[in-house]
Amino acid sequence: MTTTSTLCAGTHCLQRSPAATLLCRMRGTWPTWCTDVRTPPFSAHTWIEADAERIGEPTDPRTHQTLLTVPPTHPATPAHPSSNHEGA
Repeated sequence: MTTTSTLCAGTHCLQRSPAATLLCRMRGTWPTWCTDVRTPPFSAHTWIEADAERIGEPTDPRTHQTLLTVPPTHPATPAHPSSNHEGA
């Protein structure tokens, strides 16, 4: 993803983490999307996690305060038409 999109490469975590989350979900895996801040100096960051492990993150999580996480939610099973046919 970072080789095909200049918006996702480098320090552009706000573009990269949701894109990575969507790619994972399209392939059937369900990462957690997270965002945090650090002070001082102020710094904001987003990333994804799988099994409570940060993916590709070199930063020390103890230096940041997590603000928001969006955990996996599996889609509801679609309703199927009833197989009970009256009069059959």
